Amino acid sequence: MSVQSGTDLPLEEKIRRKVTWYRVPLMAIATVLVVGFIYDARWFWYGAPVAIFGELIQMWAGSQLHKDQHLTISGPYSHVRNPMYTGRFFFGLGFFIMTRNPYLIAGYVIVFAAYAHMRVKREESRLQVIFAPDYQHYCSEIHRWLPRFKPYSRSESKNASWAQMCVNHEQINMLGLLLVLAAVYVRIEKLTMWHWKF
Repeated sequence: MSVQSGTDLPLEEKIRRKVTWYRVPLMAIATVLVVGFIYDARWFWYGAPVAIFGELIQMWAGSQLHKDQHLTISGPYSHVRNPMYTGRFFFGLGFFIMTRNPYLIAGYVIVFAAYAHMRVKREESRLQVIFAPDYQHYCSEIHRWLPRFKPYSRSESKNASWAQMCVNHEQINMLGLLLVLAAVYVRIEKLTMWHWKF
């Protein structure tokens, strides 16, 4: 089997590899930049619940997900194929709502849609190979993005597992989110006090 060189890869794959390689520093830079636009306490309270809602979705999904071990068809996965990405979308959207900047919010939605399309397309191709033919049947009933009220016909009834959620590191993500929200709130309060003082 020949391995494609960097010059032979399609543009979408080149972009995906670059973003994957630099995702941690890019996320850190993006967070700092977005936080710099947050200064209104009222909009903080609009955005914070949206971000927490997104992380709760991820925690629920993470409590069910056993990556590459078996096809996860319980919990939120019995209603939609990619609940983790749904959670991530709302997680980020909450912070952009706090900026109260419609251009930043629209830009985030567009960039996230492109990111999710690239990631999910690749992941679903891999899952179709690993879990065939069960995954094909799953896809025939459950939508990629739009949740379905009626659960998957072959769904498994499993309680949320704290241990499995920890395997997927979602407790760390929630702790990180709460710390960032606390830091943002303190910053807003200090800016407000400085404004009234001067």
